[in-house]
Amino acid sequence: MFGVYVHFPYCRKRCPYCDFATHARERIPHERYADAVVHELGARRGLYAGRALRSVYFGGGTPGLWQPDCVERVLRAILAAFPEHHPSLELTLEANPGELPLEQLVALRQAGINRLSLGVQSLEPKHLVTLGRLHGAVEPVSATANARAAGFDNLSLDLMFGLPGQTLAELDRDLDGMLEMGPEHLSIYNLTVEERTPFGAMQRAGTLKLPDSNVCADMFERVRERMSAAGYEHYEISNYAKPGRRAAHNSLYWNGGEYLGLGSSSHSHLRSPDGSSQRFSTVRSVDDYFDKVPAVSGDGPLIHDPIVATHEIITPDAAEREALWLGLRLLDGVERKAHARRHGMDPVERHASEVARLVKEGLLDVGERLSLTQRGVLFADEVGARFL
Repeated sequence: MFGVYVHFPYCRKRCPYCDFATHARERIPHERYADAVVHELGARRGLYAGRALRSVYFGGGTPGLWQPDCVERVLRAILAAFPEHHPSLELTLEANPGELPLEQLVALRQAGINRLSLGVQSLEPKHLVTLGRLHGAVEPVSATANARAAGFDNLSLDLMFGLPGQTLAELDRDLDGMLEMGPEHLSIYNLTVEERTPFGAMQRAGTLKLPDSNVCADMFERVRERMSAAGYEHYEISNYAKPGRRAAHNSLYWNGGEYLGLGSSSHSHLRSPDGSSQRFSTVRSVDDYFDKVPAVSGDGPLIHDPIVATHEIITPDAAEREALWLGLRLLDGVERKAHARRHGMDPVERHASEVARLVKEGLLDVGERLSLTQRGVLFADEVGARFL
């Protein structure tokens, strides 16, 4: 099983916390970008020949701004390139509240999109201003209602916490509002400040006042408690789902699966039979992408491909360590027998001394699976880094 990610680089406005390759432009070259993505797909499909398609994910940027006929054209090309599909093929598109009228949602549903991911981030007006969002507290409610009316029965909402000046009471109000909208899936993240963003500059200047780590830990625990009480399964550090509604595409990443990235600044992962793998990305600039993609043929090594910006060979040892780092983000943890079949050795035996230290520190449980303890979840990044 593998997935296809399509990066749509255009937004109406760039948010001050965003470090993705996005471009805020008045005029979007809808058809030209679709042409380029379909051409790239034709050159890349051979790398993943014979794979069964599990998911397609339109991310960005704001792919909700892409004309539905262009989304449909790209999606049809992907499905034709990889005709073997999972019975429950997940086809996701990201969008922002307030940018999707009902007729556009209907067109996207008719185009084949069956899962919608809405970037809400907060429902508090003052935090929406701080985050540079273009919607208020009302638009997410109308967007979810319109999505239901258009036939979407699988909705995911994004929410942030640990925002500048945020209190637990404000987080509770956000959670109240999100739960009232009744999504099948929630991605709830602690705000991370990236160096190359306006928030990063503000932090260096000392003008970005974030809650301290103890408050953020309390917020994380509050989210876990509220989601559990509402019947959501906490299945990954930042993700919660109703039964049977885990995000299939993101699960590919956490399980070390294969994926093909299309579009500017997209990333791909391709495994080899010897246990090694390749990871590569396309050029970050959409203008470079347009200039160079016509020369992409699929012939020759990826390192010489005109739109490949980075290319890395991951050794079997590095792949095994990454599998633990990513797999431990899942609350189910790493199944030891499956890990041994893929990587040649039981992870508890291979990393015996580190596992023993983490168990002693109360961060790791060892059984048929290797998994984080309740305390370990709070230190997931540190635990995972110990295996890298």
